Amino acid sequence: MKKSNWIIVAILVVASIVFLAMWYALGFNLVDDPLDLVVTIVWWVVIIAVCVLIKWSENKRRRFIRTSFLGSGVIYNPEAGIVRVESEAYVPALQRVLRNLEYSFDEKNVSNDQRIRFTYIVRTDKFADNGNTWVGEVVKVSNPDDVRRFNSKVELEHLVNAA
Repeated sequence: MKKSNWIIVAILVVASIVFLAMWYALGFNLVDDPLDLVVTIVWWVVIIAVCVLIKWSENKRRRFIRTSFLGSGVIYNPEAGIVRVESEAYVPALQRVLRNLEYSFDEKNVSNDQRIRFTYIVRTDKFADNGNTWVGEVVKVSNPDDVRRFNSKVELEHLVNAA
């Protein structure tokens, strides 16, 4: 997770501690009211929901950054930009791109004067151990309904080189 996400979680925890201290300092702990339990449960449900939402959105953002487009002699990745590759070397080049991702918030766009025809979209769900664990899907741009899953680098090479 990014530093900003950890800061939000830390603020929620500190706010919880401050509210608890205020609860005791103001003497509300001496009042026996069932609403206290309800307020406490709602507060912790909100904190847990915010933490889960942050984790979900971060995973979604990382998956978007790992999405790559393969064209004739090029790979486009939102963080790395356009990467030139030699023919039949898409998977090693894509592996190098994914290995060097920093998951920053800067996105490199293709300029309007560059016309690139992409052949495949590679959506990587999980990339770990320098590509030893590589799971995702390949979509052929000419037929977007034909989504093919892969569970390893070998399967990805087979799908990309099948054309």
